[in-house]
Amino acid sequence: MDKTLLIRACVTGSDALLCLNGMVLCKLISGQEMRLPVHEFIQSGENRIQVILLGSVLNDTHSRVCVELQKDRGADVLVQPQVLYEFEESLLRGERLEKNRLIDVCVDLPVSFPKWRYLDVMQASSDGQDLQKIQDFILQLLRLMQEKKTTLLLPFFSVRNREIAIAYGLDAQQVHHDFQQHLRRITAHGIFPDCVWDSQSWCLLPVRRAAVYALLNNQHQPLFQLQFDDDGTALQIPMHVGVLGGEVFVLR
Repeated sequence: MDKTLLIRACVTGSDALLCLNGMVLCKLISGQEMRLPVHEFIQSGENRIQVILLGSVLNDTHSRVCVELQKDRGADVLVQPQVLYEFEESLLRGERLEKNRLIDVCVDLPVSFPKWRYLDVMQASSDGQDLQKIQDFILQLLRLMQEKKTTLLLPFFSVRNREIAIAYGLDAQQVHHDFQQHLRRITAHGIFPDCVWDSQSWCLLPVRRAAVYALLNNQHQPLFQLQFDDDGTALQIPMHVGVLGGEVFVLR
């Protein structure tokens, strides 16, 4: 793949969530710029980008979002990204804002991926039992990762891995193998902090009132966070799950 589609975003005056087609890409910390690839969240044609402020607006707030196309010409060639879209919005302290959406725009993006399955899942309404199923799923995932049982973990990611293989024209078995090796590496040395096990700290954020949920903590950061004692680093694992036929699967 010689082109990468990225979103570069920042917000000042308040923290916010950066969302694309309803899916939470990341938490924007006031004053810090984020830049990340977005291929796994986009579709041909219209795509919706949102910056949703967290909490009450106590300061003047400003946000800027750029959609960029980065071409890869090799490690020795510096290529400046092409800005496809740029949006800026400001809010004065005390002003009212509908549903805290500081930026809420739809753009056409130059992509040719097949339609991601999560977009179909979002057509189904959430169920009253979804949250309990997801809570059980989270505990099961945590235990399996703690016990390093990667073979039992893999089926939960089968939907996501199959879609990735199809979208990028990759061999499905190789994608499966590579992901299994990745799981083995992070579970071999990573440890979940105690707070991850506390269900009171979980924030299961529904996507458009559908059977799709972003798994966050009460700081609106990825719920799954691993710490590595060997070098002191930490790893955040962003995750969206869907409830399909009564079962929970990782969609992104």
